[in-house]
Amino acid sequence: MQLAVRGRGHVVYDRRVSSVFTSTYHDTPDGRFARTGVALRRRVENGLSIWEVELPEAPGEVAFSEPGGPAEPPPLVADLLRGLLHERELVEVATLQTRRSEEDGPADAEVHDEVEVLDGRRVVDRFDVDGEPQDPGLLVVGRRKRGKAPGDKRSALPHLQTMIRRQYDEILAHDPGTRLGSDPESLHKLRVAVRRLRAFLRVSRPILDREWTDELRAELKWLGRALGAVRDRDVLLIHIRAQAETLPSSDTAALGLIVEGFEREREAARAEMLEAMSSPRYLELLGRIEIAGEAPRWNGVRRSVRKLAGREFRKLERAIKALGAEPSDAELHGVRIRGKRARYAGELAEASVGKKARRFVARAKRVQDVLGDHQDAVVADERLRELVLFQSNPQLALVAGRLIERQRERMLRARAEAPRTLRQLRRAGRKAWR
Repeated sequence: MQLAVRGRGHVVYDRRVSSVFTSTYHDTPDGRFARTGVALRRRVENGLSIWEVELPEAPGEVAFSEPGGPAEPPPLVADLLRGLLHERELVEVATLQTRRSEEDGPADAEVHDEVEVLDGRRVVDRFDVDGEPQDPGLLVVGRRKRGKAPGDKRSALPHLQTMIRRQYDEILAHDPGTRLGSDPESLHKLRVAVRRLRAFLRVSRPILDREWTDELRAELKWLGRALGAVRDRDVLLIHIRAQAETLPSSDTAALGLIVEGFEREREAARAEMLEAMSSPRYLELLGRIEIAGEAPRWNGVRRSVRKLAGREFRKLERAIKALGAEPSDAELHGVRIRGKRARYAGELAEASVGKKARRFVARAKRVQDVLGDHQDAVVADERLRELVLFQSNPQLALVAGRLIERQRERMLRARAEAPRTLRQLRRAGRKAWR
């Protein structure tokens, strides 16, 4: 959708009005909906009032809608947004009246919107929009940016505040999509934000109150486990379903039984995840994260982010040196964990250190890809073996055996690639942190 531009030589077709509607956008007083890319509006057309929600995973698309009056969102919408609302009031931030027309021209002609921005009944602005038939309100609402965290820029503390706030916004942004469950990426991004936040707090323990930090990290670990149980099965199902294209058609029925088994496990894990996200414990955790972003519990010690990142890299380097010629799956997984911690420490230091830190983070991401694929194969191997352990279906056991063999091949490919990526990571780390 783009603002209309008119000029000489443009062909203008006759238009017919297809709809007239009013959209009233709502947000919390601190602008968390706009800041996180979530849109909440009440749209009135032909006397029908519908509350609509757009999510950052699919801007311009209505992810959820429910009829409701003007006083407050209907219960299903409020429940979907409970993490964002968190007992905050809603305020109206923009009201637009749109007169939508369609061109009587080519079959693929775009719609044309004539939009008025209202303040009560008074028109305060007008503009035209040509493009897809989306609600034009986000052009007005925009995104509200946070201010920079105050403090001594030589200290790690302001950098930590910035990263806590950023992960908090990510959690809020992907909370509704995770509850809705229509796009696995919502859960993935929410889990990554929780993991990053926990890692940033761990890296920053030398400058934080230890008891406060450990308590907050323990709560993040609780949430991470609930999210991870579902996400791990999502990853497994994506991989197993992809095998359908490479297996003989005679294996389709047995593969379907394997997928059904994993889907049942996923649904059970998802029910537990939603129960956790609907609990007072989860809402209390969101409140604690918000406070941490504004005022983390500093212990009075001053450390630079470069020193904190260097500390994590040295731990990673020791773990890499300890690997033998044929490391076990557990040893590779341990290096992967160390690599994640060093990567997140590098992300914390990027704004201060610059290019060398960014290069280290990029190398660490590549290591995560390689060792992550290895670990996914290890988990898939274990889960496939568990699934067929008590099965009496010989065809299912045969197909599972073929899939298990493919996991072994994935592990071997990752093991062959790991030494090179680890060497590159060590070189980047020495340049960045020494």
